[in-house]
Amino acid sequence: MSVDRSTKVHFDCLNESRVKGDLYSVYFGLGHCIELIDDPAVFKVSLAGEAFGSLIARYVTEECKGFRFLDLGTGSGVHSLLLKSMGAISVTGSDISREAVAAAKKNEFYNFGVNTIEFACGDLFQGLPEVPEKYDLILFNPPGWRTPSDSFLEVLDRSNGEGLAIDSMFYGDRTLERFFESLPKHLIDGGKVLLGLNSLVGIRQVMRRLRDLHEERYVINCRLLERHDLPLLLYSEKWARIQDHLIEEILSWTREGDAYCSRQENGQIIWCYEIVELTLWKR
Repeated sequence: MSVDRSTKVHFDCLNESRVKGDLYSVYFGLGHCIELIDDPAVFKVSLAGEAFGSLIARYVTEECKGFRFLDLGTGSGVHSLLLKSMGAISVTGSDISREAVAAAKKNEFYNFGVNTIEFACGDLFQGLPEVPEKYDLILFNPPGWRTPSDSFLEVLDRSNGEGLAIDSMFYGDRTLERFFESLPKHLIDGGKVLLGLNSLVGIRQVMRRLRDLHEERYVINCRLLERHDLPLLLYSEKWARIQDHLIEEILSWTREGDAYCSRQENGQIIWCYEIVELTLWKR
């Protein structure tokens, strides 16, 4: 049997991963366990990502498996892979990071031995395949923190060292506004969105913006499915070095009513992860 070059590249990468031992598993329940390559260029599945996946494992029924699914901000591809393991037929995953899309393809091949998920690279809905034009169910975990103040950006600029791109965690409110603006063009009438929201993004404000944009033309139903209290984690050494400034920034959002968090006696910041179901019907 001949092996084409692209398949050989997959085998080589996966064999190298096995030798290095840089794989980790994420279990979502009902026997659905996904193994992922621990790629430093891609976020590992977070506590919020695990909660989101566990909700998917309960939410997607047999009747849903014929849906057209879109997983925006797919990252490692873990939720797209979970959908496939549950029997979903049509799954598209998209991410703005080319490294993430490449990792997602490798992860699919490692778990299933074939590549059938349509992975695309683009900002939100950009770069998606033209067919299908609209989706039945869209999954989206946007950046979790809201737009930073100018004073915090100055602190970040003065800090030395490598760190995550600032828009990987900040500007979630702006990202959600752009997502809401384009959403009806890509969702079937009566289609649903599973949205993972960080209370540091300013949930009340972004949901108000959704209604301002579309309430005249659409009936919008918003339902809270789950809520989790999670600790604030600093994802890079650079952010850890300026954690006092970062915490003060977050607390200022809360004092101004633009976000929500609580602070424990030991100084730990606790935020809320909320998984919301949105449904849009044309009036």
